[in-house]
Amino acid sequence: MPRRRALKKPLFYFEPLSTWDLITVWGYGVVTVIFIIYNFWNLGPNKVVSLFFYVLPLQMFNYLLNYVSLRNLKTFLIWCGFGAVHICLFFLFKNNTVYNGARGLLLNTTILLLLYQGLRIASRKIQKQELGMPTNDYKDLFDNRNITFLDFIFFVIYWGSFGYLTLFALSKV
Repeated sequence: MPRRRALKKPLFYFEPLSTWDLITVWGYGVVTVIFIIYNFWNLGPNKVVSLFFYVLPLQMFNYLLNYVSLRNLKTFLIWCGFGAVHICLFFLFKNNTVYNGARGLLLNTTILLLLYQGLRIASRKIQKQELGMPTNDYKDLFDNRNITFLDFIFFVIYWGSFGYLTLFALSKV
């Protein structure tokens, strides 16, 4: 059985934001402002579609492209801040019949961020290595290590949860 590499960093650590983190955070901040202006000033007829395109890409791409960045607690807390904004928007849209059940998508952001950290903690405890992201060649996308069966299981758990939560939120539309 191959030896596992020792973990290089503690579970929770603070580092300065990388260039990628700054681009994604500021980019999503701008998208958030545009979404709020579009929806509260009634600038367009497709409010539910704008909600889908505002929320769902973040929930997908945080795992696909930011899973290494989310290991940095500073970055994770910033994305949790956006999750808090989503929760506030959820309650602001409460009496707006245009959104109906689609507004439930806003709650999924925080749930999925916490699920990611839970899976990461489980991976560190069980495998003694960080959570990996499966690719076609069975290598981690950024850490260049072999993906284990447990990494694949955690990947399926995350995406299954994403799908279930999305369908559950939309079932009330």
